Amino acid sequence: MVSQRKKVNMRQKKQETAFTSSDENKTKALSSIKEWYFYIGIFLFAFVLYSNTFQHQWALDDTVVVSDNIHVKQGVKGYGDILTTHSMHGIKLKPEAYQYRPVSLLVFATEWQISPDNPQFHHILNVLWYAVSLVLLFIVLRKMFVKQHPLLPLIITILYAAHPLHTEVVANIKGRDDILLLFFILATLWFAFQYIDKQKPIFLLGVFLSFLIAMFSKESAVTFLVGIPLTIYFFRKASKRQYMYLTGTIALPIIIYLIVRFFVLSDYPASYVTTMQNYLAGEPLTTRWASAIMLLGKYLLLLIIPYQQVCDYSFNQLPVVNFMNWKALLSLCVYLLLVIYALKRTRQKHPIAYAVLFFVVTMSVYSNLVYLIGASFAERFVFIPSLSYCIALAYLLYRFSGMEREGDNVECRRRMGISATVLMVVLLFFTAKTYARSAEWENNFTLYGADVKKSPKSARINFFWGEALRDKANEYQAKNSNVFTNEEYEKNNLFYRAYLWESILAIHKGVEIYPHHANAYERLGYAYYSLSPYYRNRGFLDSAEYYYQRCLAINPYSLNGNYNIAIVYYTKGDYEKAKNHYMNVVNIDKTEHIVCFDIGSSYAMMGLLDSARYYFQLYLQHYPENTASCYSNLAIGYARINELDSALMMCDNTLNVDRNNVSAYQMKIQLHAYRQEYEKALATADELIALQPEKSAGYIEKANILNQLNKKDSADFYYNMGKSKNN
Repeated sequence: MVSQRKKVNMRQKKQETAFTSSDENKTKALSSIKEWYFYIGIFLFAFVLYSNTFQHQWALDDTVVVSDNIHVKQGVKGYGDILTTHSMHGIKLKPEAYQYRPVSLLVFATEWQISPDNPQFHHILNVLWYAVSLVLLFIVLRKMFVKQHPLLPLIITILYAAHPLHTEVVANIKGRDDILLLFFILATLWFAFQYIDKQKPIFLLGVFLSFLIAMFSKESAVTFLVGIPLTIYFFRKASKRQYMYLTGTIALPIIIYLIVRFFVLSDYPASYVTTMQNYLAGEPLTTRWASAIMLLGKYLLLLIIPYQQVCDYSFNQLPVVNFMNWKALLSLCVYLLLVIYALKRTRQKHPIAYAVLFFVVTMSVYSNLVYLIGASFAERFVFIPSLSYCIALAYLLYRFSGMEREGDNVECRRRMGISATVLMVVLLFFTAKTYARSAEWENNFTLYGADVKKSPKSARINFFWGEALRDKANEYQAKNSNVFTNEEYEKNNLFYRAYLWESILAIHKGVEIYPHHANAYERLGYAYYSLSPYYRNRGFLDSAEYYYQRCLAINPYSLNGNYNIAIVYYTKGDYEKAKNHYMNVVNIDKTEHIVCFDIGSSYAMMGLLDSARYYFQLYLQHYPENTASCYSNLAIGYARINELDSALMMCDNTLNVDRNNVSAYQMKIQLHAYRQEYEKALATADELIALQPEKSAGYIEKANILNQLNKKDSADFYYNMGKSKNN
């Protein structure tokens, strides 16, 4: 017992002596430069590098996590729903994979509370979080490379900050979950080093809390159950007891997360992965592994030479390969050699060995080797694993430069010059690529417009590009609400139609690549329906119906598909079919109370007024402010079955609720005229003119009545009056 106690004391004394001497070296190295200069420099570098994102709009999945997420848009009132539902619950979407990542959504809800519907605010905070995480990264790297010159962790940090593959995370608001994961993993590492260095159990509390938040930020934090002990092994000497306590403290948040996740997601069906998401789905196991290994090789290539960046690499941009393919074999050989080298140098605690093993561990959950994930390949997956490459490159340059060796000879200066030149070339290349790529993330139109050229075989990119073109078309349509000249109105309409045609072509290309994409058919139906008023003799309503039917043949539970085909049937006058599809929407989602109005309107057009009233009442329970619309539709329904007294009564009810309802006045005028009650018709027209003398509607209606009475001169007078007014 005495000899064992002596050994333990000797080990602790040796460890304390080692870190005391290294701290002294570190203090000397920083004697000429204050350490906080490093922090400010790193922060400003990242802040300026991504400053071109500060005016960016929503892009890619930003609408899912922020702008269309009803829980996030409730601000602090949405906290409860965020904590108790899956991550996409707030957009009423049935995802292929149910995820539970509440931390980023809570942060977004807080930001929405402060500044609602402000994408620029979120983008600025994304960069701030990234910049602060980089400062923390430098602090942690200083603890890792405590015996080396501070320039080594600085170089690693700057290389990591500038790496182009990080733009998807930083320039996309949705990437906040990855940034938060990085921050809290780094905080966990800092507390872990403090626990080992100072041997105070209180730091385990910091490890527990930091890792708990990391797990609830993104479930891939689970890899650090291995990653954190691995880091401690390479950069510290720790006892078995310390490893045991540290590992247990990390394991506890994982258990808590899994329990909470189980209770939150237990009512949802099991996740599944489609070919559209991950093109490896449905492939035989050996083919899947060969393709996954080939993709791992592509990750390495992009880390070293980020020659191309695309927001989506799904079906059918990347190839399916077997183990006879040279790319798969080369990738397998490279990884085997790297792992063998790392294992051989593990006992020596070599930093390159650490970099290799860190990459393998953190990349494992994204490899598609253990299980299929929701994407075959994505740049965001290497956000944390890319730290391995930055460590390896910086350390190789550091060793080659000879900074660890004493002396000031010509050879030493030559090596330092070469290392500095290589570093500057790489850093300039990374910085330029990052700045250019982050500019492409301004909005969906700029992003997909750039990426469809780089990934033309991706069905989803073509689909996204089609959606972006449709949204651009809608922008021009929206402009017409504020135009004052026919020339400008027609110009906007021209652009509206042109972009819709471009949208159709892009989505058709996506459908050619992947013919089983229900959403693509739904978007085609929308485009043809939108164009139908401009091409009335081209059968576009029939085309819209056809594509909506194709959508529903693949996914009968599509809310948009059922709702939009109902609109087509309603427009075509087939109210029975319209009603049936509106009913499908309500049956699929019981919270879609607004559709009760459409069901009531369909029943009204069919002359089934009791059913119409029933659904209007259901609608008004949730939207009591829209009573006038219900009365107005009932008026139309009564008119269709020739119950004109009831129709007139409904018009009066409408006007009692909404005195400015022009449609109700027009229907009342037309009903009186139909019944040859011309005096009442003219009196109602005069009421409308008195109510809105600056509008044309009353004058035109009065002219029509006078024309029926063969009072041509008076009719022409009021027609001309109407034409002179604003429509």
